[in-house]
Amino acid sequence: MNDSLFEKHAEALFSLASEEGKIQDYETALQKVLGDFEREPLLESCLSSYALDRVEIYKIIDELYGAVPLKSFTPFLKVVANHHLMDHFERIEAAFRRLSNNALGIQEGFVFSALPLTEGQLELVQKTFEEKLGCHVLLTSRIDPALLGGIKVNIDGKIYDGTLANKLEGLRLRLLAQGGKQ
Repeated sequence: MNDSLFEKHAEALFSLASEEGKIQDYETALQKVLGDFEREPLLESCLSSYALDRVEIYKIIDELYGAVPLKSFTPFLKVVANHHLMDHFERIEAAFRRLSNNALGIQEGFVFSALPLTEGQLELVQKTFEEKLGCHVLLTSRIDPALLGGIKVNIDGKIYDGTLANKLEGLRLRLLAQGGKQ
């Protein structure tokens, strides 16, 4: 399917969220739906189903998300279900998150390490990059057993390499450069 279709839905919801002044609240609600789909894959199947009557799908949406205190949230979910796009909900949420992050000055990225980072270590890395970049940073921790030590951070396509292998390579290059100057 065409990504522009998902982006159009995300843009429409973003516009409504902006009007309400609740961009972050909508992002949180969208992530809750994704979490529900992850925990209960049958839910996504039901809401994507051509076999279920639209009224039944709307009842399920109202039952699960009707209490969410966001004016446009359940109507948006019903539109997505009506267009049979629930099985692409992750792509809609990702497009909304990009718009949201841009509007809120947030940069997302990944931090790679050989071993799992503690919550405190992850927070320290995030704060370090927030100071360095001058914006709010959200990092997702990923394990890369190929790393000997240290971390590698990827934010917005830019790599910050603090791995042991990178430091050793830098040392090797400096030693080679100095080797001819003695």
